[in-house]
Amino acid sequence: MAAFSKVSGLEVNLPTAESEGVESVAEEIVVAVTAAGEVLVNRQPVGERSIDAIAAALGKAVAGESSQPPVIVINADAKATHQSVVDIMQAAQAAGYPHISFATQAPK
Repeated sequence: MAAFSKVSGLEVNLPTAESEGVESVAEEIVVAVTAAGEVLVNRQPVGERSIDAIAAALGKAVAGESSQPPVIVINADAKATHQSVVDIMQAAQAAGYPHISFATQAPK
């Protein structure tokens, strides 16, 4: 039987699955981009805005060995440039982290 969820007026039919045991939860690394283009990884400013510098900061943010790669959560200011978000996506790929999510907020 499928579960239904209503989010912001959208009805979503979610699949169900049987699960054995507790599934490990992937670590989240939050990358924020300010309106001025400053990049912060887990609230720590990244000195340079280059893809290599962001990738290095992502690598340092990983707590340790894990069975699965972390999820990169991009939290960009509404006035941040598209290019700064694309740079973070490329840095995540370069660092070997294929799972990316975007943080949003509900309209006020």
